[in-house]
Amino acid sequence: MTNTLQPSSTAPANQAELLVRLKSHPLYRAALKQTSENSNWGTVPFLTRERLTEAFEAGELAHPDAVRVHLTPHLGGGWLPEYATRADIDAHGQAAASAFARAGVRPEDHVQIAFGFHRFAGGWIMQDGFEALGTKTLPFGPGESEAQLDAIRKLGVRVLVSAPSFAQKLGEAGARVELLISSGEPLTSIAGRRERVEAALGCVALDAYASSEAGMMALETPEKNGLRVLEDWVHLEVIDPETGAAMPDGERGELVVTHLSKQAMPLLRFRTGDLTRLERRADGVYLPGGVFGNVGGMLKVKGVKLFPREVAFWLAGHGLDHSQHTLRLWSQGGADRLGLTVRGEMPESVDVLLADFQRRFAIRLDALAVTTDHEGAGVLDER
Repeated sequence: MTNTLQPSSTAPANQAELLVRLKSHPLYRAALKQTSENSNWGTVPFLTRERLTEAFEAGELAHPDAVRVHLTPHLGGGWLPEYATRADIDAHGQAAASAFARAGVRPEDHVQIAFGFHRFAGGWIMQDGFEALGTKTLPFGPGESEAQLDAIRKLGVRVLVSAPSFAQKLGEAGARVELLISSGEPLTSIAGRRERVEAALGCVALDAYASSEAGMMALETPEKNGLRVLEDWVHLEVIDPETGAAMPDGERGELVVTHLSKQAMPLLRFRTGDLTRLERRADGVYLPGGVFGNVGGMLKVKGVKLFPREVAFWLAGHGLDHSQHTLRLWSQGGADRLGLTVRGEMPESVDVLLADFQRRFAIRLDALAVTTDHEGAGVLDER
């Protein structure tokens, strides 16, 4: 049977102009020295956080026209600066504004943002787009449940922007809004979570994907059929985290992002470490299941790639303690075996859980234990 899936690593429409411009950028000058503007896009080098750290230490990140600097925490501790020019802020704002409008936000709406507005990008990522759309935007910041609830009631806030856990807390305290833009934590990638948040707030909850390095990248529409990519701001790809090769549309892999026009600190094939799927449709590019894990600690089990963080999301969807679970791998008769122990109470029959695990990960669990006293998290590889 012929595989008709298309590879994900197609080039952005402005590849030639983009590569010509970035060849003079200190961050890419050496990496792109042997790269032609018409080179196969898959041969363009990836950007990593390690390379960004090196560039920062070498003084290569600052931009003379930057008007804003956020600090971004990164794995291993420490932080990196994120520079943006006025043109960058405006371009990001316009792209995000279009996405918010598709999501059902209206210029006349009061919008309350419950993300931080300190040295990290946080709420600013959202603020840019809402201001460009012309909404009455309240940069509230995190926490302060009673004050948040008071503002929602007295201002008639229609749109709340928040992590789903805090949004649910506000709903359980009596908050009611019509629309939630959710980010910062998994929403659609944990089964049943959207429904719980919507019930608490009496709203429609839509999932957004953003990062401090790249800004807003994708947002759901009211159809709830996947996160639509902001194609006028970023170009997204999905690659095999082991080989770097393009993954066919619809298959999971590591998300890679490229800025299409950013002046200060433009990302070129930046490896996010996030696990997702990508689909090209007639009306745009989508992340159909959002972001559902991280590629860190990837395991090869029975010839299949298994990502421990994705298993944690699966456990949360079944009401089990995703922070207290252990994956155990061992060999028997020359073959891999896989077991899972998790803290919680059995939510349904063992057979149902085993079948759902195999459906989700294409791997059969050889042992499953759900106990109320399990402690410990991680992977025990005894092969």
